[in-house]
Amino acid sequence: MKKTLALVLALGWITVLSGYGQVEKPSDLKFPELKYDPPDPKALRTVFAGGLRGYVQEDRSLPLVNISAAFDFGSLYDSADKAGLAELLSASLIKGGTGSRTGTEIEDRLDFLGGSLSFNAGERIATLSLTVRSQDLDEGLALFFDVLRDPRFREDAVALEKARLVEGLRQANDQPAAVLAREYERLLYGDHPLTRQATRKSYEGLTVADLKAAHGRFFSPRNAVLAASGDFDRTALKRKIDRLIGPWKSRPSVPPEFPGSFPPVEPGVYFIQRPISQGYISLGHLGLEDTHPDFYAVQVMNFILGGGSFTSRITTKVRSDEGLAYNTGSRFTYRWGFPGTFSGYVQTKSSTVAYAVSLILKEFERIRAELVTEEEMETAVNYYLESFSEVFQTAQTTTSSFANLELTGKPLDYYARYRDRIKAVTREKVLEAARKYIRPDKTAIMIIGDWEPCNQGGEKYPGPLEKFGPVRRVPLLDPLTGDPVKTP
Repeated sequence: MKKTLALVLALGWITVLSGYGQVEKPSDLKFPELKYDPPDPKALRTVFAGGLRGYVQEDRSLPLVNISAAFDFGSLYDSADKAGLAELLSASLIKGGTGSRTGTEIEDRLDFLGGSLSFNAGERIATLSLTVRSQDLDEGLALFFDVLRDPRFREDAVALEKARLVEGLRQANDQPAAVLAREYERLLYGDHPLTRQATRKSYEGLTVADLKAAHGRFFSPRNAVLAASGDFDRTALKRKIDRLIGPWKSRPSVPPEFPGSFPPVEPGVYFIQRPISQGYISLGHLGLEDTHPDFYAVQVMNFILGGGSFTSRITTKVRSDEGLAYNTGSRFTYRWGFPGTFSGYVQTKSSTVAYAVSLILKEFERIRAELVTEEEMETAVNYYLESFSEVFQTAQTTTSSFANLELTGKPLDYYARYRDRIKAVTREKVLEAARKYIRPDKTAIMIIGDWEPCNQGGEKYPGPLEKFGPVRRVPLLDPLTGDPVKTP
């Protein structure tokens, strides 16, 4: 027996060593092509009572259940005189309690069960999420739908959340990166509901009646999509949810309409003064929607330009070659129903702000002037193909992804066709996308930093910043009032 075991081990080592002997370096290793087919959303889709749409997948790997309900609601729908309403609703939906429980009672009970219940309202999607052990599913569902159907927004809880939101305004200008993100969008979108900001006055003017009216308008079964996964029987879960939805009235919800065009932004430099030792910079213009046919070519192009971490051109040039910044690159952001933004970005010391901007602008021009290399193309395409399965790495991310498709009106075959569309991107299409969606002649450069050292520049690229176009000094706004900050 011992001789047999020794022989097997010896043969195993010989096989391993011979395998290593077939290649001289790791790059020579060959692996079989990764094959993965995404689940069929139609197989997971169901419709509950009241017209509530949903995606449900059993997953017995752990004794847990995850459920979320996503609604077409968010800060975009705040009226001009109710700015901050979605934020306040987000903060107080659970804490404000229901007709049968206070917020404290809900949270204490979930703590006792070892579960969690959270609610978040973003720009246009609001999501209530529940996690409980499968043995506590009935009680968890009861709490989940009680909060959805019958929130009471008790005055004491709402007042406390208002105070917290106002306190958050006091700190909103403390982080230059956050100020840059806020003001860059305000620059590109102009005076639009997308850039509307709450103030202390608007928060304090919100009432419980406002919260109840928003809930009554936007929270109904027909305005939501459910995502559920975990240790349950699919048929039994549907029966439980149908019973709980029964008393919940379903109403049509028509979101407000918004202008889809934005005023042109004059190219040049937009400078916000802050007495800091570094400059925070975004430079670019509006982009496109993720439903646009060119979306896939733009994704590949941006990966090569600055979205591909250490392999991208901007990161290689600005960070690796010149050592000017740790955080740099480019991005296209996307938002439901509107064009997103395009930006090159960098954070660097004041004396190298102009130099870093000049390098990024050169990369903008270079990717518009010539075909990307075959190697760059292969790296970018492979990134999207090989990371594709991450969307489906858990049952809950799978059902949530399908729920998001349906809520935002995208076709359910989106993921089934995604990889073929990425594969169809060619070097020529990347060049075409770069020339169409990167416009150096329309680039607005926003800088947050200390004016004198930023404008002076350094040895490799001395100032002034006027080299990049007219300089406009933009006042820093006080988030509490919405007025310019008074400087000594």
